[in-house]
Amino acid sequence: MSEVYIRSQNKKGLFCLNNAMGIVCSRKEERFIKFGDNNEPEKTKKEKHCLFLQGNGTQNELGEYESMERCIEVLDEIEQKCGQYLYAAGSLGLMIGSEAMPPMAAVIPRVYQMPEK
Repeated sequence: MSEVYIRSQNKKGLFCLNNAMGIVCSRKEERFIKFGDNNEPEKTKKEKHCLFLQGNGTQNELGEYESMERCIEVLDEIEQKCGQYLYAAGSLGLMIGSEAMPPMAAVIPRVYQMPEK
């Protein structure tokens, strides 16, 4: 796999996904205080699902989504971006003075922007 640059959902980070890094889907609990009808605080938990870039002893949050299914969809999109190459079919060299050129594939820099939702 070649390098893919991933822009975080909050647009504050640009990370390089390479052979030493990996992306993990994980749950994240958000704890917050909600006030009820009697103005007494209630502690509530809201579960979110996040994609984290892990590697080299670091963990960076890439994006936060409502369901694990959406996390997996975004992970699929990143996988497709990782598999893209610049491809040229080549030529047979049938024109006078031209040489036959074999097909080629080259790695090009790619950037994936994490979707908002």
